[in-house]
Amino acid sequence: MSKSEISIEDVLSGQIKMEYVDQLELLKENLSSNSFLNNKTNKKEIIKLVDNLIDLMPVELRTARFIVREQELYLKKAKDEAEEILSKADQESSRLISESFVLQEAVVEANALVKQAEQEAILNRASVEDKLDNKLKDIQSKIDELSQIIEREKSNLRQPRKIIDPE
Repeated sequence: MSKSEISIEDVLSGQIKMEYVDQLELLKENLSSNSFLNNKTNKKEIIKLVDNLIDLMPVELRTARFIVREQELYLKKAKDEAEEILSKADQESSRLISESFVLQEAVVEANALVKQAEQEAILNRASVEDKLDNKLKDIQSKIDELSQIIEREKSNLRQPRKIIDPE
């Protein structure tokens, strides 16, 4: 039977064993005996048998093995990149939170300064208004005095003049 005549159903049912599976079973039996490992020539036989098994493997199986290795490397690389992204995200999050706290503290301090300035402005305005009221009262009293003087002098003008006799 050639390789092209072997169907997957025959292999799965156990009716046909593939050549490399047979060689693996033979290697397993030989390795189970300790005497097989004690001989240095057997080491060469094992290496030769493994090389033959690799050669007997279908190209698809070797390709699949290569793909699995590449997949593992790709997944490891993706996992490393994901961990790096998460690490950077954590750092950025911490930085933004820190900046947010600084900003909040600055806003609180700015609000306190604005409130203090408003209170000082209210006090200054009250003081200026009081001083202005006092000055206006002073001016008003001086105007009233001047008005009285003017009225008195006007009334004096309308009075006949007293002539004093010369002696």
